[in-house]
Amino acid sequence: MKLKLISPEDLETYLLHYNCLLIDLRDKEDFQNGHIPGAVWADWEKLDTNIKYMLDEYNSNIEWIILYCDRGNISLLTARDLARHGYNVISLGGGYNNWQKHMNMF
Repeated sequence: MKLKLISPEDLETYLLHYNCLLIDLRDKEDFQNGHIPGAVWADWEKLDTNIKYMLDEYNSNIEWIILYCDRGNISLLTARDLARHGYNVISLGGGYNNWQKHMNMF
């Protein structure tokens, strides 16, 4: 099972050096009001069954699936489920809220 928990600083490194699919698991309205650049939205309750289609749609050579939600709880649980199915999954620790705090520091 390959599951990692990373910081916003680490997120930048992964997005620059690996072929990643960044998935926002928050409510669709929250996603539409703002999200991490490059992220796509997915319904976290259906991701387990939809992930294969998403990988085919965006790029079958994805090295890491990176998930985030508001605070990191849902993304961590969802990442664990995907990792059990053999996917290389990363959860953004602290979620979108932590990423925003990190970005506001600059």
